[in-house]
Amino acid sequence: MQKAYEQYQDQGFVILSVDIGEGREIVEIFAEGQGLTFPILLDANGAVAQGYRVQGVPTSLFIDREGVIRARYTGPLDESLIEKYLEQIL
Repeated sequence: MQKAYEQYQDQGFVILSVDIGEGREIVEIFAEGQGLTFPILLDANGAVAQGYRVQGVPTSLFIDREGVIRARYTGPLDESLIEKYLEQIL
């Protein structure tokens, strides 16, 4: 995800990662350890996950510029899957 974020952010690509139920310190340690520079939002009570009907983690939603969810994927993403979904929204 970090590589795609860096590669496509000049085309309007944004990642908003949402962590469900973990504390800020744990998330910060993880992000720093992985070299993540995109925003990670904290969903302490699961409201965001519930609102987007997340059934499992990780879940990725690919949302276009108009705010329409164009694709949903549950499970780890590899580079080829990210490219496939980005073609639909960029």
